[in-house]
Amino acid sequence: MPLAAQKILPLTPAAAGSQQTASAPTVSIPAGRAAKNVAIITIRGEIDAKGVMLMSINRRIDQAMKDGAGAIVFDIDCPGGAMTTTLRICEAIKACPIQNTVAWVNPQAHSGAALIALACRELIVNDPATLGDAMPILVTSANWGRGRSAAAPTDLETLKKVLPPLLAEVTDSARRYNARSGGYLRDEYLSQAMIANDVALWWVRNKTSGQQMCIDATELELLFPGASTTGATRLASAPGTGKLQLPTPPTSTTAPGVPSGSFKIAVAGPSMTVAGATMRPVLTASDAGAWELIDKVKDDSLPALLTADDLFHYGFVDNNVTTTGGVPALVPIRTDADIKSFFGAVNVQRYDSSWSEALMDILTGRLVQAALVVIFLIALFVEMTHPGAVLPGVISATALCLLIAPGLLVGMAAWWEVLAIIAGIGLIGLEILVIPGFGVPGLLGLLLLFVGLIGLFVPGNTGPFPDSPQARDDVLWAAVTLILSFSTAGLAMYFIAKHFGSLPLLGRLVLKSPASDEESADMLAAMTDMDDLPVKVGDRGVALTMLRPAGRVQVGDRVVDAVAEIGFIDSGMNVRIVNASAMRIGVEQV
Repeated sequence: MPLAAQKILPLTPAAAGSQQTASAPTVSIPAGRAAKNVAIITIRGEIDAKGVMLMSINRRIDQAMKDGAGAIVFDIDCPGGAMTTTLRICEAIKACPIQNTVAWVNPQAHSGAALIALACRELIVNDPATLGDAMPILVTSANWGRGRSAAAPTDLETLKKVLPPLLAEVTDSARRYNARSGGYLRDEYLSQAMIANDVALWWVRNKTSGQQMCIDATELELLFPGASTTGATRLASAPGTGKLQLPTPPTSTTAPGVPSGSFKIAVAGPSMTVAGATMRPVLTASDAGAWELIDKVKDDSLPALLTADDLFHYGFVDNNVTTTGGVPALVPIRTDADIKSFFGAVNVQRYDSSWSEALMDILTGRLVQAALVVIFLIALFVEMTHPGAVLPGVISATALCLLIAPGLLVGMAAWWEVLAIIAGIGLIGLEILVIPGFGVPGLLGLLLLFVGLIGLFVPGNTGPFPDSPQARDDVLWAAVTLILSFSTAGLAMYFIAKHFGSLPLLGRLVLKSPASDEESADMLAAMTDMDDLPVKVGDRGVALTMLRPAGRVQVGDRVVDAVAEIGFIDSGMNVRIVNASAMRIGVEQV
């Protein structure tokens, strides 16, 4: 029966129980797949650049190993995400001591999630299901906020750096699968076509051996001279769908030593090769007439996106197969019970991400980090200008911990960033509390604090000298975000300094002498009557605390907040009121 006639059989009670419509013989479970205990690790949501998902998956793999799992199923419903994190997850899966790994596309594995699915030992699908569309997107300062269709790379040099690792990853996955299977079953060209969109592919079958595979335009002309390259494609590729388009690449010739049938991504260059032996047949002119053309897979406008039916048609899935009226049909994997049957397992256990990992994902979001920076700076300002208030210091320390801790836990923060932040805070404190005025220590402290916080905002350990376009853009956006945070905090500090005593919560941090309700009313009236302030210009008193520059002064039987107009004033020194208003009392040492 031609492969084009294959279809997916819905797993319904009628289909499962009727021998008249479907023949479902007892399925023999391969020895390499059979497992008593199966762990299901869910992969949901976007793959973050900070590495929270990577940390979560590694934790759950370790837990599954400790619990004695003989197989791991990655239950994937993911739109993709950060490239670096994706590649590290693929590495973790391939290096996992439990080699019996299965990707369950349930129901979508797009972009980076497609690479993760292909990295597993086997691939199974629900129905409906889609996999592919893994062409990289670079969101840069030139296209940020303009949507997916505008976020395509426009620099060929950048593409040459971005594409090869992704192409190498999917090619390696295909070759590993074929080596385990003992034949060329998972097509390398079609795997690579999920990454880039500039190559048209056709599906052919050897008339003698039954071998099936994809060929490109060069091989089409080799096997079928004069064949038309136009026509309908099996994979959806209608223009105007908002998909990415690569810029028109320069014309290039095949490099010496590269077979004419090699997959040639124009923007990466024909010299781009992938290590490892391939089982793909090498085609020559003598093969003309030995192959038959089944269908056109895709044109050269879009990356490949395969449905469950497409994945079955092109031999990517390992689901059990039944027949309906003599037509091969794939049995979808819909439930955990189906997983149990697929492995012949006794126990199936799910391992979901924890609440703490979800919290870290939230805390490492850029907007949340920006808000924490504002809270940290404002609380630090209040604590340093009003020593001993305690609560602002606690809030500042808490905000700083929430900024630093998640990054250290997921490995996205380096120690130089933490040290820079601590050193910056120390220098700012030294400038405010010890050294009069604001000079080199204060400026250096602000610079160290700014640089350290930028490091926390940038995904991964890029170091102080980012060497890739994406890393440089990450640093740029981190700097912009921090400038906005510092500006917001600065405006808040100015407002607090002018209205500290009258703010509902902060006003309670100001010491006041015991007073009756009538005296309190007089104090409130004094806020609006300049002639009836608690102290007047010329009054003398004693500094109860050090004024660096703010502190507390006792004038007569009143204790008021005051600010040293010149330098700092030690505790116990005599002072004189030099200006007084409802908002601020200035003193100088006598």
